[in-house]
Amino acid sequence: MAEEKKLDMKELYKKLSAPPQVLDAFSTDVTKVELLGNGAFVYYQKDAKIIAAHSTASVTDGRRIDTRTAVRESYTVADAKDEFGTGKTVTSLFNENGLTLTQLVTLYDSADHLTVQAVLKDDTKETETNYLAPFETVYPDWTYKPLFLSLDQKMFSVPYDNDMWTRYDSVTPRPGRKSYDVTAIYDEHTNEGLIIGAVDFDTWKNAIAWSRFDARCTVAYSGCADEGTHDTMPHGTIIGETVSSARFIVKWTEDIHTGMVEYAHLCTAVTPAREWHGKTPFGWNAYSGLGRLFTLKHWEEAADYMYEELTEFGDEDGVAYINIDGAAGLDDEELKRIVKKLHDRGQKAGWYCGPCLSHRAFGPYMKIKGTDTPLSEIYLKDKMGRVIPPMDSAVPLDVTHPLWKVHAENTIAYLLSLDVDYIKIDFLSHASVEGDFYDKSIRTGRQAINRAYTILSDAINKSPKEIFVDLSIAPLFPYFLGHARRSCCDTFGHFDDTRYALNALNFGWWAAGSLYRFGDPDHCTMYHSMIDGRPVTSEIEAKSRLNCAVISGTVLLLSENFGPTGDEANIAAARDRIKRLVNNKPLMDIARIGKPFVPLYFKDGTTPFYTLQHEGRSYAAIFNYDSAAQTISMNPAEAGLPAAGVAVSANDGTEIPYDGALTVALDAYDSIIVELK
Repeated sequence: MAEEKKLDMKELYKKLSAPPQVLDAFSTDVTKVELLGNGAFVYYQKDAKIIAAHSTASVTDGRRIDTRTAVRESYTVADAKDEFGTGKTVTSLFNENGLTLTQLVTLYDSADHLTVQAVLKDDTKETETNYLAPFETVYPDWTYKPLFLSLDQKMFSVPYDNDMWTRYDSVTPRPGRKSYDVTAIYDEHTNEGLIIGAVDFDTWKNAIAWSRFDARCTVAYSGCADEGTHDTMPHGTIIGETVSSARFIVKWTEDIHTGMVEYAHLCTAVTPAREWHGKTPFGWNAYSGLGRLFTLKHWEEAADYMYEELTEFGDEDGVAYINIDGAAGLDDEELKRIVKKLHDRGQKAGWYCGPCLSHRAFGPYMKIKGTDTPLSEIYLKDKMGRVIPPMDSAVPLDVTHPLWKVHAENTIAYLLSLDVDYIKIDFLSHASVEGDFYDKSIRTGRQAINRAYTILSDAINKSPKEIFVDLSIAPLFPYFLGHARRSCCDTFGHFDDTRYALNALNFGWWAAGSLYRFGDPDHCTMYHSMIDGRPVTSEIEAKSRLNCAVISGTVLLLSENFGPTGDEANIAAARDRIKRLVNNKPLMDIARIGKPFVPLYFKDGTTPFYTLQHEGRSYAAIFNYDSAAQTISMNPAEAGLPAAGVAVSANDGTEIPYDGALTVALDAYDSIIVELK
């Protein structure tokens, strides 16, 4: 008997360890999908076996469906055509617990990516869900890409928004580690890896996380609401006969640098970015340099100083924007006089607004724009009727309320009446929090922010001229409202500010020139910030802060007190330093290109090396992050730049011959931008 039992266990082990049955396979010239008998599918790129995945979903009463345990009812293949091209869609139907999950996997004739989507139907009643996971990887084995077995594999972690000084990160596997909307699982030494990213941002907040339950596995899902999205309520549910997840791109790439840019362009094939027909924006912003000291006299003085003294600071036509930020209660007639003065001499004017929130203390007293109704009447509430807790000390407004539309449209109409050319819109994440919305057809925070963006965009488009729209605190997705989005939270003039802004360039450069026309490294304080609370910035730190802004691809805004009132010594010193550093044609010409430099490495922390190739010319930027002087070397050939030649400093014209390695000596926190010839 004992021997018989032992034999049974061997047979059972043999059965359980056998490779899953391949039910069928479908391919294009570039990709192939195998359907497995265990409910998973395998993604191939050409002949390379990348990874296998399955799908899961749940409804609000707790019932779940998992294609690994569900019954596969059927599968079919049909020709497909969508925003990404032609191909074929493999449709598999699974049943479990009174639920039907339709898994859609689309292969393309001339592309190396898949799209994957899950559609859920409750067979017992109307479907209601806030969790759909179309792509969950399986535990890898040696037949898949070796990366997925590596203990050193990294996840590119993308923050949901840029609030609260959050950062991009490169992290090793740990249950629950998360990236919002898109990620890459990659090898930081070779840059090869798997990009997984949503391309639909009209309904769901999406995330990709290391699984809490399955080792070495990741899950891409629609329905994420947590501390990273600033939510106190669960993600809203979607109700219908069937409910669909966002579509996720799954793409193996030999180089994350090009793969992330390709992913961004796939997004804009679904929802186009806001078009811009003007040039790279240069200018000044009041906030950091002046804070609450701001007056219209400071605004006019900044405009005069820049017009008279900063002869190289502007776009190709010499135009600069002079922007008010965070001010209220100003004299309209004086405003219009100054705007006309700016326009008459070729400058432009900008303003700030934050239409999606109210500071709680002011809400009962501040009015919905153009009405006598207090803003507190349209605070966003939860399902118990309680006001949603403040974010950054401000309460989200219910952007689905008819009075919010009045508020937003009147806010924009007022700015247009002043004839401004640039509108900075702040605290847009408040429009995306989950709540019990006035308009019951809006069930999720993503639906709400899309409604808000559409209303704001339509209001701005009423202008007879093109207005530059810069999003400040805002989610990375959706993106269609802005020509630019601040890459990070408030960033001032010290080197830790520069390093923080470079973190956003290091991991987020791919959004500039694709999702948004420009990157925005925040206003560039180079002498003293009234907001920051720290002492004067050193000249070397100022140089690095400017270099960081120049390579960010770029909304290049200064922010200093240029007078007429304030600390006279600081004003004089700021005017002198800014004039010396920015009246530099080679440096400003690089900024005017309006393209982000690309990080040389995609590793932990932030690389000190960035490169750009543009119209046959090659550039590199090198930063010393250390508090001591360093001699630093980079290999330009690694970025496809000339392997030998002369590097000419855009900062001071110094020529540095190099052969193989480009070596520079940099003081503490110093930096250099060079053209390689």
